[in-house]
Amino acid sequence: MKWLHREHKQSEIRTYLTGLVTGALFCLAVLLILQFVSGVPVLFSSSLTKEVAKKTQEAQSYIDKYYWKSDLDQEKLADYAIKGMVSALGDKYSDYYTTSEYNQAMGEVKGDYTGIGATIYMDTSTKQKIIRKVQESSPAEEAGLKVDDVLLKINGEDISQKSLNDTVSMIRGKEGKTSKLTIQRKEQDKTKVMEVTVTAKKLVNQSIHYKMLTGKKGYINISNFDNEGVKQFQSAMEDLKKQGMTGLVLDVRNNGGGSLEAVTKMLDELLPEGVLLTEKYKNKEDVVYRSTDEKQFDKPIVVLINGGSASASEVMAGALQDRKAATLVGVKSFGKGIVQSIFSLRFGGGIKLTTGQYLLPSGRCIHGTGLTPDVEVTYSGTSNELGGGDDNQLQKALTVLEK
Repeated sequence: MKWLHREHKQSEIRTYLTGLVTGALFCLAVLLILQFVSGVPVLFSSSLTKEVAKKTQEAQSYIDKYYWKSDLDQEKLADYAIKGMVSALGDKYSDYYTTSEYNQAMGEVKGDYTGIGATIYMDTSTKQKIIRKVQESSPAEEAGLKVDDVLLKINGEDISQKSLNDTVSMIRGKEGKTSKLTIQRKEQDKTKVMEVTVTAKKLVNQSIHYKMLTGKKGYINISNFDNEGVKQFQSAMEDLKKQGMTGLVLDVRNNGGGSLEAVTKMLDELLPEGVLLTEKYKNKEDVVYRSTDEKQFDKPIVVLINGGSASASEVMAGALQDRKAATLVGVKSFGKGIVQSIFSLRFGGGIKLTTGQYLLPSGRCIHGTGLTPDVEVTYSGTSNELGGGDDNQLQKALTVLEK
């Protein structure tokens, strides 16, 4: 499974091995991750495996002899051991998933998940966790959560020092999980603190929102690239075409990425036959993704981007820019030009590794540099909910379409 990692969901591993399983479980867990990645064996005679085994066995002997507790969670210790190994790669995009985390990640790729239906982001300057979007008919909407609400506590626990990933994990979980959220809301120049109770349930991610704007200009906001989103995108395009769309604004601002398969399928709806991107790997031939001649959109396109547009968003915007099919409006994008692959592990869970980089149709790699918009406009609206009446970047996009 190819995954253009969602930038705002980076795992922050603060793992330190505090205990090991009596017997061979810890060594087995460490060796298994080396031996089986999606069924691909690594020889146990390798120097890396021998060194890992030697160190872990020595550490285990001390813990077996001296550690004072005996009621250790063996599965948790094994998971943490493997997380520590992947963390040692020094790659913030590589990660180990426990079985539940792996299932959650696969759900995100498919477009279904168990949660409350609210998109949360973290303000990098204040560390505040803020509601960016509330999905229609979701538990979040039913509980009364609104865009721009600031999360203060979850079940009475202060989250000001927690990572975004940890915050989201506190809310997500099995269907029926109830969370009490303490939020701060600003209304009519007054700020109030209130509590809402929300219950997680299985949801289909609504990653596509669209509408027809003035002058028969279509607007499609893509919040994530997943398999469900492809169907929603195709449906949106068909509806807008039936309404007589004369131009299209694609909004991938604050879209941190998603599935490579999803973004290439969406691009195939817009472009004639040609190269979309090329993946380059260490130990195998390049993989070239191409659009077909089955469909294309021959009207003007503008793509809105910002610093939160990363990975798969940059594939979409960059491919359209390189193919001379769209004008980019906004500010420079994040700049992530590497690909992660998710592998299932035989003993449960999965591992996500950075496996290569991608090049846009022109041959350029934007990793670390980002995409430069053709028309630079800094957002000056008052709401974090993009696409509203005071969205000056969107207004500029409509002006560009009229030229």
